[in-house]
Amino acid sequence: MGQRRSRLDRHGTELLALRRAGTTLAQLTRWLLEERDVAVAATTVGRWLDRARDLDVGLPPDGFDAAGIAEVLAERSRAERFPRYAPSILDRFAHEILRLRAAGAGIGECHRALRERHGLRIARSTVSCWLRRHC
Repeated sequence: MGQRRSRLDRHGTELLALRRAGTTLAQLTRWLLEERDVAVAATTVGRWLDRARDLDVGLPPDGFDAAGIAEVLAERSRAERFPRYAPSILDRFAHEILRLRAAGAGIGECHRALRERHGLRIARSTVSCWLRRHC
């Protein structure tokens, strides 16, 4: 009786090339799902790679840029890990705050207007920090 084939075998050359290019198991799993429509767990990919080191798998197909794909996957991981900006409740009212400020209103007046018109219960310093970031 022969050994059961894995559904990762057909992507073996690409997986090994990407792994040599420095991708992590999580990045390989995401790549398989997004690019090859193969949903597997990271542990499955890891076990397959451990077993595949002993196999003689050929070269990846022509036009397969493992280094470029690895760079894109690393950039996506970085972007997901470190969000650049946490949304503020004041972002919904940005146009109004900036319009008031342009008309010469102070921080306290902007704060009062938000409290009276929209019922926002925030500190004055929150408005001050938001204005510092957006003006």
